[in-house]
Amino acid sequence: MTIITLTEDQFDDQFPLMVNHLNSMAGWAIGEQSGCLFETYGPELVFVRQQPTNHIWTLVDTDHGLVLLSGFHTINRVGYLISTMPVPAGHQYEVPLDK
Repeated sequence: MTIITLTEDQFDDQFPLMVNHLNSMAGWAIGEQSGCLFETYGPELVFVRQQPTNHIWTLVDTDHGLVLLSGFHTINRVGYLISTMPVPAGHQYEVPLDK
């Protein structure tokens, strides 16, 4: 499987995010809306795990900085995002966030 690298702007355009309705103080706010980042534990994790895997994105802390990966990952995870658009079957994406 080929990994497709997106810029933050490309990610924002292709994969709009669901607002975290469980936590009004969630991070990853876009514009004036509430935050979209879901925690890695408790009710927020339960909610994330109930979503289709092709809508889940994992924020990961790597040796090269923060990276957003399509799919549900547990190693070095910081939090989760849920996109309203699915990742196409057979595709895997990464979005480097640290410049």
